[in-house]
Amino acid sequence: MMELINILKNKLDKDIWSDNKKDFDKYLVEPRGRFKGKTNLLLRPRTTKEVSTIVKICNKYNLPLVPQGGRTGLAGGTVPSKKGDELVLSLERMNKILSIEPGNYLMTVQAGCVLSKIKKASEKKNCYFPLKLASEGNCTIGGNISTNAGGLAVLKYGMTRDLVAGIEVVLPNGDIISNLKVLKKDNRAYDLKHLFIGAEGTLGIVTAATIKLFPKINDRAFSIVALKNINLALKLLSILNAEQHENLSTYELNTKRGLKLIEKHFKRVNMPFKNSYPFYVIIELTSIKKEKLKSKLRSILKIALKKDIILDFLLPSSLKQKNDIWSTRELISEAQKIEGPSIKHDISLPISKIPTFLKKAEMAISKIINRKYILAFGHLADGNLHYNIGKPKKLKETEFKRIYITINGLVFDLVQKLGGSFSAEHGIGKIKMNELKKYSSKEELRLKKNIKYLIDPKKIMNPGKVFK
Repeated sequence: MMELINILKNKLDKDIWSDNKKDFDKYLVEPRGRFKGKTNLLLRPRTTKEVSTIVKICNKYNLPLVPQGGRTGLAGGTVPSKKGDELVLSLERMNKILSIEPGNYLMTVQAGCVLSKIKKASEKKNCYFPLKLASEGNCTIGGNISTNAGGLAVLKYGMTRDLVAGIEVVLPNGDIISNLKVLKKDNRAYDLKHLFIGAEGTLGIVTAATIKLFPKINDRAFSIVALKNINLALKLLSILNAEQHENLSTYELNTKRGLKLIEKHFKRVNMPFKNSYPFYVIIELTSIKKEKLKSKLRSILKIALKKDIILDFLLPSSLKQKNDIWSTRELISEAQKIEGPSIKHDISLPISKIPTFLKKAEMAISKIINRKYILAFGHLADGNLHYNIGKPKKLKETEFKRIYITINGLVFDLVQKLGGSFSAEHGIGKIKMNELKKYSSKEELRLKKNIKYLIDPKKIMNPGKVFK
């Protein structure tokens, strides 16, 4: 193995690679600390040509590669194995904005470009890039594309897949497919970019992308609403869709437990209400036109309050108040991490089935662990829930790990029965390979594997992810 790695090093510029283990630490772990791997070589190319050169050599000598972006993924997809025989290829130095065409509402960027940088660059051109993630200060567009990231604006703008006009990708044999044309229409048979969007680096390495921009937002309305139950949250959603469908961009669910965790671990965040309520929803309306959205939203919520659909609502009167409200959603995962270990589920369901899921899942889980440790939150309007179960302080780690598989089975079986998906936006990575096998039809799984092994016959691209 080391002999082959030395061959690779000798054929590359010295500033592209590092074999100094002191440089490796941050490239070997995932954000939750659940996985830690090993490597004998870190590769940090600067251009697509350099990526191609690396991959060609690795393909020739059967050297497996683990591509990385900002390493913010939550499924272990960027972590190498513990064997140390996989090489880490980070795209962090490929971080340039290559072009912006505001007239066409398109931007071309290298894969290592950080999402927040892209958003700021679009704003300078009076445009808007709508992908909105809690990790946008660290995640990169290549990683977003490779995982088909979702986020807080999927309701109005779609997943990352819907925001990509073209990509450049290095195949497992080192060949480059470049389709960064700034065209609105390009209907030449199969649209190959969709093979690589959401493939988690198992089919090739995305090195650049042309992404879609939108007109600048000129009017916003924002509120947090308290509700008695999930059915009323869906009733309010129905009202908003009827009144403001084209402007409704965010509808985020939280619960009493979620706000309590934020209050406990982030003292700087002021809670929106003095009283505690069972459910909360954060609402945002956006428009490219001046439409007096704040007035319209206030009117809708006042009527909902009179009809007992909601218990309370708040339209922030300052930027600090607005940021505090956002924090009650964006800091949940971090607060739960501080609280201790948890069993996490990133699921999607038909919206009408969400009340049934929450009721039946709670009934099943409460037979194993107290229901007060259940934390449900997420993107309610597009059916995506983050359904997590925290570890009680007195429960031993070994016992918690023992019930992990049981609880996963209960949750995912119920999701499957209700016509949902066990993986909404976090991907498969290392942690959901068994579920992919269990909850896919034989025909679907066979076709996906055939695509993988046709494009990557030597299995050098991100091995041990998606498929074993």
